[in-house]
Amino acid sequence: MRRLLLSFFILGFLCFSIIFFSSWTYGESKTKASCITGSCHAQMGKEKYVHGPVAVMDCFFCHKEIGKHKFAPIKEVRSLCYNCHDPVDTKNAVHQPVKEGNCTKCHNPHQSPNKFMLISYGAELCFKCHARNSVEGKFLHGPVAVGDCTACHGVHQGDYPKLLAIPAKDLCYTCHTEKKDAFTKKKVVHKPVYENCLLCHNVHAANFAFLLKNEGKSLLCYDCHRKMKDQIANVKIAHKALQGEKGCLACHLPHATDFPKILAKEPMALCLSCHDRSYGAGKRAIVNIKQVIAEGKFKHGPIRENDCSSCHEPHGSDNFRMLRKYFPLLFYTSFKEENYALCFSCHQRTLALDRKTTTLTGFRNGDDNLHFVHVNKVDKGRTCRACHEPHANNNPNHVRNAVPFGAWQIPINYKKTVDGGSCAPGCHREYSYSRKNPVKYQ
Repeated sequence: MRRLLLSFFILGFLCFSIIFFSSWTYGESKTKASCITGSCHAQMGKEKYVHGPVAVMDCFFCHKEIGKHKFAPIKEVRSLCYNCHDPVDTKNAVHQPVKEGNCTKCHNPHQSPNKFMLISYGAELCFKCHARNSVEGKFLHGPVAVGDCTACHGVHQGDYPKLLAIPAKDLCYTCHTEKKDAFTKKKVVHKPVYENCLLCHNVHAANFAFLLKNEGKSLLCYDCHRKMKDQIANVKIAHKALQGEKGCLACHLPHATDFPKILAKEPMALCLSCHDRSYGAGKRAIVNIKQVIAEGKFKHGPIRENDCSSCHEPHGSDNFRMLRKYFPLLFYTSFKEENYALCFSCHQRTLALDRKTTTLTGFRNGDDNLHFVHVNKVDKGRTCRACHEPHANNNPNHVRNAVPFGAWQIPINYKKTVDGGSCAPGCHREYSYSRKNPVKYQ
């Protein structure tokens, strides 16, 4: 009897177990499937890209019921995503939605027509947060033009600001490889080039060619070189090259060069690339300096050193011929030290101040300083240019063949001797001088 009762008990337990578990499993499957197979979410799983749990109709893998037909994530969204996906907030720069744990700001958690379950495609996704006008302009960066923001930016995180994987300058070189080779091999590199390309260029779009932040021939330069901007704006004698089509780029290169001040050529060669012809006429005429230098046997010191800027200010000046310091424009002038500030930058001022000397100059009659005689006068002091050619010529001591005197070219007829010389200019009869045997004149 006991055995019969025990058999009925075991049989009943097995039947109950089978009915219970069958009912539970059926209910679970029905719950899993009912969200999608029912009329409410019938379109779920129909897009090109479907989230894994949705694909297997396992809604409760991510959701939990919190009320009658009310559901919520089973945990905080970021933690929920990181149950399956590797964390993407471990680097120095993290995308704001990632930082906030708001993965669904960019991704649809169920399905999407876009790869990676994105809620929109390409740049249009970025524009849901980022202002569209940041990529508007006459000129567009290549990746921007095709909506490929990820060519430069990481989507979740990066090692550098703006979600960049490498520093901005190095990132530019990943495409502009020819620029890197050209710049790194040069002796002189513009500061923005080795600091950050974005100091001059906009990264997305601009209204100026080459994505420059401002007009590139001068205004962009003035953004940093403010003192130069003021100087050029206020000088009385402006360098014509700066007023031309190229502006600053007529002389300077914007990135790198082998010459000082980022010049396009060796300094004198650069000057002579324009001053290889005559300009103007009359008193303001500028002769062909390249020809003068080429044909001149004796060259002024700065010319020998290939340094035009020793005497001339290349950007502009308040002085005649853009000289760095004042020099008299006229043939005659009353002597003042400040009138010869330019010459005295290199030559001793005592050359015109000392009446007697045996060391200052070879232009003396005995110990009479003939520079003093010619220059140091109250009414009609001769300027240095009255007798000397400032660039180059074929006479010793840079003495001119002739000197402009209004419309007339006064001949000088200078002759050098072992201990002196002579001249017979159109303004007086021939005079000679000797350092050893002074010539006596009435």
